[in-house]
Amino acid sequence: MLQVKNLTKIYRPKRGVPVTALNSVDLTLPETGMVFLLGKSGSGKSTLLNILGGLDRYNQGDILVMGKSTRHWRQSHFDSYRNTYVGFIFQEYNILNEFSVGANIALALQLQGQKPSSQKVNEILREVDLEGYGTRNPNELSGGQKQRVAIARALVKNPKIIMADEPTGALDSVTGRQVLNTLKKLSRDKLVIVVSHDREFAEQYADRIVELADGRVIRDVERLQADELVANAVPVYMEDSVSLPEEYVLTQADRNAICDYIQNMVNQGKQPKFSLFSKRSSAFQPTDESRIPPCREGYKLIRSRLPLKYAFKLGASGLKHKKFRLVMTILLSCIALGLFGLSDTITSYNYVKTAYGSLTDPDNQFTYAAFRKEMTHEDGWMGGSNRMTQKDLELIRRKTGLDVYPVYTASSYSLHSNIVGEGFYGNSYYMTGFSGCIQVSQQLLDHMDAKLIAGTLPAADDQAVVSEDVLETFREYGYRYYGSEQAREIRSAEDLLGLKIGSDTGYFTICGVVDTGIDLDRFEDLKETVLSEDMDFTEIVTMIALQFELDYARNYSLSGMLMVNEGFIKNSVSLGFLENLSWYASLESSNAYFGLSGLRPMQDSDTRKIVWLDGKHRDQLADNEIVLSYDAYTEGIKNYYGYLPEEYDFYRLQDTTGNYASLLELDLKLSCPETDYGYYEYDLSALAGTHELKLVGILPEGYSILLPDRFVDLAGDAAIQQTLSPMPSDNQQILDLVEFSDQEFTDGEWVTTYNMMNPVTFELKTLDVAFEVLSTVFFWIGMVFVVFSSLLFSNFIGISISYKKEQIGILRAIGSRGADVFRIFFAESFIIAMINFVLSFSGTVLVCWGINTLIKRYTGLLLTVLNVGIRQAVLLFAVCLLCAFVATYLPTRKIAAKRPIDAIRDR
Repeated sequence: MLQVKNLTKIYRPKRGVPVTALNSVDLTLPETGMVFLLGKSGSGKSTLLNILGGLDRYNQGDILVMGKSTRHWRQSHFDSYRNTYVGFIFQEYNILNEFSVGANIALALQLQGQKPSSQKVNEILREVDLEGYGTRNPNELSGGQKQRVAIARALVKNPKIIMADEPTGALDSVTGRQVLNTLKKLSRDKLVIVVSHDREFAEQYADRIVELADGRVIRDVERLQADELVANAVPVYMEDSVSLPEEYVLTQADRNAICDYIQNMVNQGKQPKFSLFSKRSSAFQPTDESRIPPCREGYKLIRSRLPLKYAFKLGASGLKHKKFRLVMTILLSCIALGLFGLSDTITSYNYVKTAYGSLTDPDNQFTYAAFRKEMTHEDGWMGGSNRMTQKDLELIRRKTGLDVYPVYTASSYSLHSNIVGEGFYGNSYYMTGFSGCIQVSQQLLDHMDAKLIAGTLPAADDQAVVSEDVLETFREYGYRYYGSEQAREIRSAEDLLGLKIGSDTGYFTICGVVDTGIDLDRFEDLKETVLSEDMDFTEIVTMIALQFELDYARNYSLSGMLMVNEGFIKNSVSLGFLENLSWYASLESSNAYFGLSGLRPMQDSDTRKIVWLDGKHRDQLADNEIVLSYDAYTEGIKNYYGYLPEEYDFYRLQDTTGNYASLLELDLKLSCPETDYGYYEYDLSALAGTHELKLVGILPEGYSILLPDRFVDLAGDAAIQQTLSPMPSDNQQILDLVEFSDQEFTDGEWVTTYNMMNPVTFELKTLDVAFEVLSTVFFWIGMVFVVFSSLLFSNFIGISISYKKEQIGILRAIGSRGADVFRIFFAESFIIAMINFVLSFSGTVLVCWGINTLIKRYTGLLLTVLNVGIRQAVLLFAVCLLCAFVATYLPTRKIAAKRPIDAIRDR
């Protein structure tokens, strides 16, 4: 079974002289039988047992297990060897107090990968006379019972070898004999190696006695069988005595041998301690190892794997020690990890996530969703066509699933000329103009949660519905008609009905008032408060935030809209848009190139004035026809030539020839740039480009240019400045809106985005740059907190290891590997990590909620800036696991690398 060749073990202390514990020991041990290792303290017997069991390592020589050398084995091989073939029994019992008797025994089976059954455990307990003790705790047992539990633990995995180190040392003589009787019974089919100092027990129970002194074998005898006792009766020489067979008569040769034995001791400088010889009954003779049969089978090692259940139980037991340190570790770690979670929340600032969190915040009720188009060149400069077309509206509908309403420009309509006095200037609370025109219907009002509180929807092309914001302005300042000095007091919505609003550039009649749902009470402070140097930073931020919120609530909702019918948009908005554009015309025949203004569709009154060049009267123009006024026509020619050539003199041609053939041959090219860089910037994609038109008539006076009706339709399309939609109630749809607003659509060199317009998105875009800087700073701050938390974990686990060194040694002795040790302390660290995760994540959520609440309360911002979500939960969980792993790996690496015997003895 075991063969020892020239085995040497030298202890080399850090200080002092090296000690040779074993010196060139040679032994061959059989597969069965009971072998006692005897010797005084320090003789090397326990060292030899530990090396044979793989608890300690040798320096020189070799150990053969079933004929296989262990010279090149790693510690993990010895662990598997103990797990497979060796059952250890210690003087101190070394059973785990954290487990019941049955669990201690079952552990040995589970380390072998076997599934323990209560039947098998009870059978083993029955063999050691402990039947029914499986559920008891070790602290309820006597010393003898604990030793028998240790024997049962060694037996349950049916090992080939049982190694017992002073198994009776802590027991009384009666109990000791019971233990030895049990071991003797086991030695019939197992190799039982017992380290003992009790010679009497050895001679009574041993099949073989190997005695050591100073690391050497000084005596190796084996018990004779009954039929060999007489034939082989000879004196047996021991260190301080000579054992004689019963009724043995000394011969002269024996006397001479004894004298030589004593003289030899004197020659070696030893003082003989006896002069008389103890006459003992003896059945031993020098061991003849040649009679030991060779090993009949090979071996296969079983790698241990400590079950998680046991690992967690052992790990949790470590939490009982140093409770104050545990609490402080958890507290400081939670603070560090919580700050890391907060740092990551700031670092992971994301427009989509933050906008979504803000829009779905119960404190922020947005009933509308507005989009504006923005085009940016790939080089980064602005200047593309930012007006919308039907194509843009269809894209938004398709991507968001919203009911999208176009909002047209309303730059010609304001309240300034109808407000009494000038007190409203500088007061941003009151509405003084319209952000856009929208075609109103009952369906629109229903979708936007608005209701008509006075009047009716517009029936005529010059009628319009206004919001309560307009009522609030006139209620405060009064109303007057444009150009009149007479003021009129406004008290209710009904007082506004029938009043004309506007000036000579455009006006309408109020036919109804709508409650759009905007909460003006929130902005009461803007009525009286004016920004000043006396305000502190918080007050300034609050006022600015309130102002932006109010502006966006008006400009991108029904509150700021002029609500009209389809005819108003066509006749007022589209035509007004046409008139404000810069157009350019060129005559192919002369390459004359001149600017035009006053574009409009042809009206009935125009037809009576137009001189039709082909003599054919028209009620309307074809899509490719145009009429120029004489002044516009001749002005363009003169701008090109510096004078008016005779062939272009309209009146001259008419007076002399009455023939307009030369003019009929003139083809005009009418062009419009993509963007008008005048007072307004318009998206002119619908009108942009060159339109080839036929000059068919001349107006004798004025500067108007009469266009086909199709240009009015194109102008209406180009006058769309934004969209308005009801805000969906479904959170997923809101998320889709936010994600859509963050998308980029590339077309050639231009990148188009559809920005969601409300106070939240504006404030977030403003904060983007600041968060880019903060993200970098807080990332490194978070890393510092992670390192700090890992150090706290590691420190606590290091202390826990110092309490569990003996347990580790016991587990290693019964066959567990270094990986099992790691599993125990990782389980302990994992428990702490999960406590930290729950507390730190909860703390992060609470702190972020508090910060968001303070931001809203003291700044007026509608933002939910810090959004704790799945990312932070997953990241904190991962960081807690990482801290647990690092904290476990560093301290356990050293203890796992220790020899099991050192761990048991806390060396």
